[in-house]
Formats: sequence, C-alpha cells, structure tokens
Amino acid sequence: MANAGPDWTEGRIDLDGVTIRYRRKGGGPPVVFVHGVYVGGTLWNAVAGLLDDLCCIVPTWPLGGHRDPAPGADLSARATARRIPELLEALDLSDVTLVGNDTGGGICLAALATGHTGLQRIGRLVLTNCDSYEHFPPKGFDRIAWLARRVPPVVALMLRGFASAPGQRFFLKSVCIRPPAGPQATAIFEAFATSPASRHDALLVTQSLEPSVTLEAVEALRAFPKPVLLAWGDSDKLFPLDHAHRLQSDFRDARLEVIPDASTFVMLDQPAALAHSIRAFASST
Repeated sequence: MANAGPDWTEGRIDLDGVTIRYRRKGGGPPVVFVHGVYVGGTLWNAVAGLLDDLCCIVPTWPLGGHRDPAPGADLSARATARRIPELLEALDLSDVTLVGNDTGGGICLAALATGHTGLQRIGRLVLTNCDSYEHFPPKGFDRIAWLARRVPPVVALMLRGFASAPGQRFFLKSVCIRPPAGPQATAIFEAFATSPASRHDALLVTQSLEPSVTLEAVEALRAFPKPVLLAWGDSDKLFPLDHAHRLQSDFRDARLEVIPDASTFVMLDQPAALAHSIRAFASST
C-alpha cells in the first residue's frame, strides 16, 4: 500500500478470511474511507492529507487493489459490506464519519442493511458520486459484470488490460476530469496494477456486482437515523446529480453539496473542496 508520508502508521486486520491493510493518521474523531473496485485506499491520500484535525483511517478493501490474496474467502460485494461494521468494531471506533465513493458508496449502502451491531458506531455518512438503487454497477460497467458471470476468461483479459498503463489511463479518464498520470496513477490501483492474484480476486468481486445489492438496502437507508452528506461532483456521466437528488429524498436527514468541476473521483478532481465539506459536516453534526 502506498504511503502518504511520515505522519501515517500502518496496520492490518483479519476479517472473515480476508486481510485488510489500513493506514491511519491524525487525532480527533475518526473518519473511515471506502473506495471502489480495482483501486486501493491510496485513492484518498490527498483528501485525508488535508484533514489534519481528524483521525483518518484508510483501508484497502478486498476489491481488487488489495495485495493479500484471499483464496476461498467470500469476496462478494455483500461480504465487503458486512466487513465495514466488523472493522469499526475490531478497531473499537465510535462516532465514525463513514465516507464512500463509487462502488464503495454502494457497499456502504449495503452495509446499512446488514443489521450488524457495528453500525451503531457510525455517527454520520458521507457519500460522494457512487452506486445506488438499480445502478450497481452503473450503465456501461453493468455489461462487464454480466460478462464476468457468464464468460469469466473474457473479463479476466479485460482486467489485465485495465491494469496496463494504457488501461489505467482509459479507466481514469472515465472517472476524472483531470486524471493523474504516471506513477501517481499507478499508485491508485495498488496491487491491481501488478498482481495477477489480486486481479483474480477482482474478477470474483466483479461477478457479484448486481442491482439487488443496493436495491435490497433501500428500506435500510430510508430508516437510517444519522446525518448524511451527499458531496457530489457535477460533471459525472456515470453517477449524475439526479442520483444524488434521489438519495437525498430517501434519507431522513440528508444535505446535498454540489462540487463543481468534478466527476466520479471527486477526491482527485477537487480534493480541497471535498476535504472542506467533510470537515464542516463532521464538526456540525
């Protein structure tokens, strides 16, 4: 896992047959980040680096960027959803600000439906541009998930292509207005870029992506009693603003902050604006 600087400490924890590595920095109330498929916690470096007054905990979840293969473990999206409250309990965190993006945001929604006791440790939820409702995965990527279930070798080749330098550029151009390049881009993908074993696990994750994961969470999100911030980039073709408006109408206590000139990876396009929104939301709730 790429390190963000000397202020970070590294840890690891075993949950349900999977080793999750995480980095931690700062003091104060805890913020736990959840990324999407094929990338790792490094995606959040810029935002977490700006939140000096908060305790930022940045795991690399088993979604393809993880470097510890997990043979025989359940790597489905639903299993990762269960591991979110398990991690909060294992690290003994309370009043957590949970931040999700892309597939990770959909997995945060699915976590709300698990009924796990660790959910009581969530104090507030921040969702940036992410999967929800029938958009798990979003249009376009849903065809890849469909193929992964029916013709796995084809998608295995596609994932190998995504891991190459041209593939990384293609992927990042689809989720960023100003995509990083070179070593900075490769670092975001973590082990997905270099490890066939991690990409094999990524294939298993991809096979599990289907709308029922988030549709089954609708009643749970409607019942979620804690404050919610929807910090949404305004220039996203995968998750346009109407997705955020729909979520806002279903959550009991949700506010929408539109972040200009940002796409799916808001944390790369506008890290300062997103960090400001997270800090203000955490302090005001």
